[in-house]
Amino acid sequence: MRKFEVSFNPIMGITRKFFLINLGIIFFNVIFSMLVHLGLLTYRSPVRERYVQLSDRILINDPQLPDEVRENDPFFSMNETTWGGSVCQNQTDLRSLTLNPNRGLLDKTRSFKIHSYTVTGDNWSETSASWHVCLSTQTSVDLMFWIKKQAEMWEGPLSVALFTPDVDYTIAVKMIKYLQTCFPEVQGRVTFHMVYPRDLPPKYIQIDDDHLEYDCGQPESVNKEILKKVRTPELQEHMKKSPYPQNLLRNIAREGCHSEYSFTPDVDMISVPGISKQLDSFVARNSTRNCSKCAFIIPTYEIHSRMTKNPQNKRELKSLLRKRKAQRFHLRVFSPNQANSKLQFWETKPMAETLEVLYNITTWQNYWEPIYVAKATVPFYDERFVGYGFTRNSQVFEMHVSDYTWHMLNNAFLCHRGFQVNKKKDVTRREQIKTNCELYKAFRREIYARYGKNAEDYEPKKRKMPKTKTEDGAGDGGGEDQVVSSPTVHEQNPGGSLPSSPIQVVVKSLTPRGGHPPQGREPPMLTKIREALQNLKL
Repeated sequence: MRKFEVSFNPIMGITRKFFLINLGIIFFNVIFSMLVHLGLLTYRSPVRERYVQLSDRILINDPQLPDEVRENDPFFSMNETTWGGSVCQNQTDLRSLTLNPNRGLLDKTRSFKIHSYTVTGDNWSETSASWHVCLSTQTSVDLMFWIKKQAEMWEGPLSVALFTPDVDYTIAVKMIKYLQTCFPEVQGRVTFHMVYPRDLPPKYIQIDDDHLEYDCGQPESVNKEILKKVRTPELQEHMKKSPYPQNLLRNIAREGCHSEYSFTPDVDMISVPGISKQLDSFVARNSTRNCSKCAFIIPTYEIHSRMTKNPQNKRELKSLLRKRKAQRFHLRVFSPNQANSKLQFWETKPMAETLEVLYNITTWQNYWEPIYVAKATVPFYDERFVGYGFTRNSQVFEMHVSDYTWHMLNNAFLCHRGFQVNKKKDVTRREQIKTNCELYKAFRREIYARYGKNAEDYEPKKRKMPKTKTEDGAGDGGGEDQVVSSPTVHEQNPGGSLPSSPIQVVVKSLTPRGGHPPQGREPPMLTKIREALQNLKL
């Protein structure tokens, strides 16, 4: 019995010590949690709070506004002090944000009003002065959540033109405050301009959301929630039928940039980490800056919606392409969009250590819409194109006729979320495309006359292509005139020609002995490879 007690006592001692240690840990955690909750141990870092409230209390910055504007708009609150007949600001939530509908510039058609620099980033002037490239973009209030991602990936100045008709102005106000409060990069480097139809001036409506807390980690959900609270069904229906002035907004955003070079992607085309600084260093070189009519192309890829994050570099993008989790932008919707960029060759090249020109593009195909970086003296987007269709490629066509040269960069690319499919377009969109198509025909003649050029020197040659079928059995437009690009693309090397392609080996292996296809229709994959080789002149 005594022997058993000797062996038992050490076990009881260990158990008692283990219990006391755990009890101490629990007690420490309780005390620490209470201190954090009371704010005694909170570190005031630049990172914003997780949840924010969007109060309507924003003070006036313009003493000459009409009374009706002061009463209804939170930007012009009556909570102000008067001293010597002038208005003094006690505090302001959105710095220097004023929007008087009695002011503003009219566009060329006198249909839209423009308010530039409605909200200016805290570090806008300093950032613009130190960067050679400025990113300009435009959006309706529906997609404002993408601004957070743009500011996260692009480390330089950003100029954003917002379309704010009627109560969409309220949504813009709420979203700007949310983005600035939650994300320091937006408050520091993003400048906003506002545009609205003359017959739909901005309107602010009060919404009871002072008690709500918006999640800083969910900008898309917050955007949709505010949109649902504010936008009326009448305005939603009106906007479906009214053309969206994309080119006007692009020009306003671009004019808002102070940098030497301009970069104008859509708001949902996101660059990859680190590219902004590499691009800024690239254009700062003397060899680049000496070319006044050089456009440096950055290809765009669609990333499958199941992917939780975008590829971080070209190596990861190529992996997604092999897995069919990424594809070229507009590949299934409108393939000419990037056809002239020769991405089938770009995709074969490995990721390089520095950002350089991979090859020059000396061909031309109609309806090409590359996203590019060029000097800010590049031609403006023609504002007569509103709504859908021919908004970008009309500007690219003018660059083509005015003899810009095109250069594909090796590592840079943009990501667009989701694979686009060729859905049936509604009546309004079809009408807008039809109208812009007729305008584009006249526009082309006008551009040739403006620059004194002959159309024969700038139009691609055409020839009849055999009728083929795609892998899913659908026809691909056989029998129609197909563009044949000539001359070919040249990689930047002393020889000026493309190296031997591994695709040639694939074609040879798929072609029967003797070099002729079997009787009947050749395999669809071989047809595609042959067409690719014809375009590349391999």
